[in-house]
Amino acid sequence: MSIRRKLMTRFIGMLTGTVILIIMLGSLATFWVLQKVNEVNLVDDFVNNGLDQLINTAEIMPDNTIRYDPELLKQVDKNQGWLQVLDERGAVIDDYHVPSDVPNHYKPGELIAYWQAEKAFPYQLAMLIREKDGKNFTLLYGEKNVAKSLLDQIRAQLLYDRGKLTVKPAEQEAIRKLNAYIQVLDTYGKEITSYNKPAAGVPSEYSIQDIVLKVRYPNRSGITVSTWYDGQHETTWLLSVPVHPSMTEKTNPYAFILEPALIILILSIIVLLVLLALWYANRFGSPMLHMLQWLQRLEQGHYEEPTGAAGIPRSQRRNGKWKRKYQVYGEVLHSMQALSHTLKQDEAQRKQTDSLREEWIAGITHDLKTPLSSLQGYAHMLETDKYSWTTEEVREFAGIMIDKSMYMDRLVNDLAMTYRLRSGGYQPEVERTDVNTLLHDLVQRAERNPAYGERRILFQPADEPVYGLVHIPSFERIVDNLTANALLHNPPEATLAVRVLSGERDGEFTIEFADDGQGMSPEMVWKLFERYYRGTDTGTSDMGSGLGMAVTKGLIEAMKGRIEVDSAPDEGTIIRLIWDAYAG
Repeated sequence: MSIRRKLMTRFIGMLTGTVILIIMLGSLATFWVLQKVNEVNLVDDFVNNGLDQLINTAEIMPDNTIRYDPELLKQVDKNQGWLQVLDERGAVIDDYHVPSDVPNHYKPGELIAYWQAEKAFPYQLAMLIREKDGKNFTLLYGEKNVAKSLLDQIRAQLLYDRGKLTVKPAEQEAIRKLNAYIQVLDTYGKEITSYNKPAAGVPSEYSIQDIVLKVRYPNRSGITVSTWYDGQHETTWLLSVPVHPSMTEKTNPYAFILEPALIILILSIIVLLVLLALWYANRFGSPMLHMLQWLQRLEQGHYEEPTGAAGIPRSQRRNGKWKRKYQVYGEVLHSMQALSHTLKQDEAQRKQTDSLREEWIAGITHDLKTPLSSLQGYAHMLETDKYSWTTEEVREFAGIMIDKSMYMDRLVNDLAMTYRLRSGGYQPEVERTDVNTLLHDLVQRAERNPAYGERRILFQPADEPVYGLVHIPSFERIVDNLTANALLHNPPEATLAVRVLSGERDGEFTIEFADDGQGMSPEMVWKLFERYYRGTDTGTSDMGSGLGMAVTKGLIEAMKGRIEVDSAPDEGTIIRLIWDAYAG
């Protein structure tokens, strides 16, 4: 997988994980909010919300008793309520905290009369019928409404006339005992008169919605409210009894749920994003910083990867494998390792090249000075009046001077050729040629050279015609150079085998120059194609310039071929000229 796909996969995975975590946090927050809202609903309106949950979560035990949810029973206790379960005949089969003044059996009409408030009942009654386990159950929930009970008790004794409310002593005692107060409102909800009303915290005007909410949700305000409408005077009576120490108006009960939930959710998302940013920086940023530091070291000439305290590269484990956070950059790290290795090799090769260049300069200087010294010496000899040279001696001196000048000319020409080949300035025009025929003619010409000796060259053509794109003059020079090296720099008894090997496709072929001479060491093989490696001494031979193999390598590469050398001391040498494909 490419680094692009790896990074895309990691980024998409990270984004997906982030979205999943945010969804999980949102789900947890939603679940918590729903739980809290359910709790508020149970407190606000247990009749409509709690009874249904109570009967749905109830379990019928083997002894026909019913087990309720303990949390819901706690709310029943807080509301000072009670429970009864009736069978189809109205008999109580199970109860919970039922007061003594509540019947244990109901006639059908009697239960309906209590439920519809057609018959006096000391408690506010709610009824729920459900089928559970194949049986119909009627759940009665009773809750004493203190305000309603007090209002029913004292209403007949209260007198209201012309905006004035008269309360008798007995009723005053009952009202003050419960810290209750009465308000009489006109048709617009404005207070006309009141009794025992607190000095602060109680409004003097109510809308219809205000009255409904106070009656419907007493826990929100901490006050139980009961109303009675006086049709004769068109007034509304409100009797309020505090059920909590404070009578001040409470805020929205859902605010303490939604605000913390929203704050916690936002803070959780921020913390999550910060942690993900830190993780991302460590996961992706740390390897990038490591690679930047590595590049800076390469710029400074230090080619080793930065290591940790234990001396191990920071991107690797002890077993040499990539650490997890570096795996996504594996291709880049491989490339940087290869670059470091190449730069290290280039540095070593540069040092070796510098050494060879110094040797080469010393050698070329020596070989140019030697023939120049000879030319100067013979020129001085001919110039001097001290001796009278014969015609034969003058011709001998002239021949030597011509040989030395020709050697210098070859040396300069080969040197120029090596620079042209290395700079790409020499582009020979190749043509499709029969390699077997061309090489056979060149080998025959070499066999006629008396300097090589007799019967030292063996030619082995390919079994089938071989055609390749070669530049014939360059090819002739290559063959001459390789033949001369094999025969002149080996013992007289050494032989040379020249073979043509065909390739699998048109234009693919190999030529082998294999001799059984003294061979070369690995260092000599490595330096073989360096310019002026041989350092020819003009005192031994003027046949070569010392640049022959460098020129040979350049000419082969200019014809889109390559050269390989296989040699060992005392085992001979094999030089292969390889053309991999036909570029038609």
